[in-house]
Amino acid sequence: MKTYHVTGRITGLVVIALVTLFLMSFSGCGASKGAVKGEKEVTVPTTAPEWVGSRPHNSGYYIGIGTSSKTAQPLDYQAIAKKNALNDLASEISVRVQGETFLNSLEVNKNFSEEFISTISTTTDEKIEDYEIAGQWENDKEYWVYYRLNKAQFQQQKREKKNHALNAANDYYLKGKSAEESTNIPAAFDLYMRGLFAMKEYWNDINEYSTESGKIYLDNEIYGSMQRISDGLRIKANVPKVVLNAGNRYSQDVTITSEYMGKPVKGLTIMHQYTKNGYMKPKANITGDNGEIYVNVSDVSSSEKANALMLSFNLDPLASSDLDRTIQLGLLKGMRTEKRNVPIELMTPLFFVGSTEKNYGNIAQGSILASAMSAELVKGGMRISGSSGETDFVVNIVSNTTEGGSSQGFVVAYLEMTVEVTKPSTGEVVYRETVPAIKGLQLNKDAAGIDAYKKGKEKIEQQLVKSILDAIM
Repeated sequence: MKTYHVTGRITGLVVIALVTLFLMSFSGCGASKGAVKGEKEVTVPTTAPEWVGSRPHNSGYYIGIGTSSKTAQPLDYQAIAKKNALNDLASEISVRVQGETFLNSLEVNKNFSEEFISTISTTTDEKIEDYEIAGQWENDKEYWVYYRLNKAQFQQQKREKKNHALNAANDYYLKGKSAEESTNIPAAFDLYMRGLFAMKEYWNDINEYSTESGKIYLDNEIYGSMQRISDGLRIKANVPKVVLNAGNRYSQDVTITSEYMGKPVKGLTIMHQYTKNGYMKPKANITGDNGEIYVNVSDVSSSEKANALMLSFNLDPLASSDLDRTIQLGLLKGMRTEKRNVPIELMTPLFFVGSTEKNYGNIAQGSILASAMSAELVKGGMRISGSSGETDFVVNIVSNTTEGGSSQGFVVAYLEMTVEVTKPSTGEVVYRETVPAIKGLQLNKDAAGIDAYKKGKEKIEQQLVKSILDAIM
């Protein structure tokens, strides 16, 4: 009987335990469902580590600590804190070096803007790798992260990377010098630029490099070579002055040559511009195998008193297609290149203007059409002669009016005029036009004829003189 009683107690205890476990399990499931439904998870507050309140100092490591507000940036507070920590780490590594650095040399050069220098400085910031997380901490309001980077390891890796970069840059530099010596200037520029960009990460450093001829500041030496080339480029024209006259029909071809150290240079872009009768944009030509381009000068403005063929180099096309173009163009902008102006002398033609002007078959009083022709030619910069001898062109106007009847109480007259321009030296007719039936309308016959001549004068001023000058110049 005693044994049976003990067994019953054990069985009862087991039952109680199972019920308790079941209830606990049910309670747990209910909590899980509550979490799924979005019940707020409460962060268990912990004591902030010492590095949150007081920045640590470690001679063996660079330190970077970043924080962000969970309330201000609830979605990306971790990313913001990590970015702040990296910036803090970078600022501890970064040391502004004074002296013969490439960026310092650009800063003292007035050809470069502060904005451009700032852009380069941003692109040459330290690239941080191999850092480690030394700690993280958060509460309901803030998130903190602590990065550190082994100083000895970082400096060793930097030395190795820098040596590799400087060796590559020097290889480009030597190849660039070889191209320069053979007057392959586009190749020299490309190689020098690649040499600079090979060490772009270290433009904030003093980059002293040992060569067979001694120590040099490699980036400054490379850029100085590019400046030496740009300073040494020369533009030459085959004529000291462009002379336009009736003999060459106011058009002349000019040969322009690009040279370096007295040798022609292929593949350079030369811009040219002068004042034309219409607007002219600067035009670009690339020098050929003999270093030459050919420019036709014509249709120049007769009103421009100091006209010239303006020539200049454009180095922008030398920028390498696979390197940062913005930085390249900024560096090229600081290069000084020669500009040359070739004077243009326009020998405007000498005209003699004669006319036979009749009104209804009778010689008209005065020379309305001839006077209008002379005045408009002078306005266009032409010269007028009092005799037909020793002139470039002779203008002859023949005109007459005829009766056209009457209309609604008005008398109609029709003017017909023929304008012919000849070149006395050859007898060539360079321009001829007949204008028929220019209508005059007045109260009487004579007044109608005069009105027709006034409209003929307007025709000369507004159209014919321009057509004549287009034909001969």
